[in-house]
Amino acid sequence: MNRLISICLPLFIVVIGNAQVITKPKLNELNQDQLNLALVKSKKTIKTGKIVTFIGLGVTSIGVAILVSEAGKQVTDDNPGGNTASSGLNVAIIGGVTTWIGIPVWLAGLNRKKKIEIEMVKFNSPGIASIKGIGLKIRF
Repeated sequence: MNRLISICLPLFIVVIGNAQVITKPKLNELNQDQLNLALVKSKKTIKTGKIVTFIGLGVTSIGVAILVSEAGKQVTDDNPGGNTASSGLNVAIIGGVTTWIGIPVWLAGLNRKKKIEIEMVKFNSPGIASIKGIGLKIRF
């Protein structure tokens, strides 16, 4: 048993270590078309992050509204509706988690977009007029 563990443990460590290697190409290795595709993808990521964040904020607001209205009813009524109040709390928690998921997605897309735009500057050299890949360069 000890031999099996001593053989498998280094094997698992190697596999886990290789799984952590980032296989995405670096931005400075991409050409202009690939950078354009990456820019479109990052814009979609930003849009998705915004949508998820604002949906989460809306769901949180609805949950808090339900929770506050039911908490007020519990104070004044003899028949408290505990299930509705706990449902409002659950909805608020789900909305909060959704918001906390959307914000990092949004920020990751913004960060990637900024890096891509910086890399795209090397393709926009001054003094070149280009329309659909056909260019005119004037030197004096």
